Amino acid sequence: MKRMLIFFFVILALCLVGTSASVYYIFSCCSSNPQQWIEAFFSQARIPMFTGFLTLGSFLLTLQTAIIQRLKEAYDSSDYARKFKKLHSKDTKVKYYGSLERVGVALSSNVVLSLLTAVLQMSLGFVKSCWSASICIGFAATTISLVIYLTVQLVMAHHQWFKKIEEEKNGI
Repeated sequence: MKRMLIFFFVILALCLVGTSASVYYIFSCCSSNPQQWIEAFFSQARIPMFTGFLTLGSFLLTLQTAIIQRLKEAYDSSDYARKFKKLHSKDTKVKYYGSLERVGVALSSNVVLSLLTAVLQMSLGFVKSCWSASICIGFAATTISLVIYLTVQLVMAHHQWFKKIEEEKNGI
């Protein structure tokens, strides 16, 4: 678990650095007037980004436990148990609820990253420079990427959950 968390946060940090560096490069090198981009960010995008990410972080924080509890039911199906036995025979270190644990880590990380992104918009966002705008937008892009990843994971888990409740209803 500890190695998985470290690996996850290293990948997240690399994504954040890469995104911030890319945005900085676009602002400073590729644009004929980088000050126009920066001014547009500070005048039009910073406040809506603060509101949006604060709302997203708060929403995910309130639903975090309910989402994990609901998804746990998907892992209690016979179909998942068969898949786990097959995987466990190849690698004995695999945990039964390992993928649910990873979704929980991604969800928690998303909450923290969303709230951190909102705070950055209202703290670092007051420094009108190319690097501060790049960091703020980099955090926002990384958070959105993590939301997309989490959405895909939740859709797959919900598919398993729906399959389980359909089997229970049909008596299979």
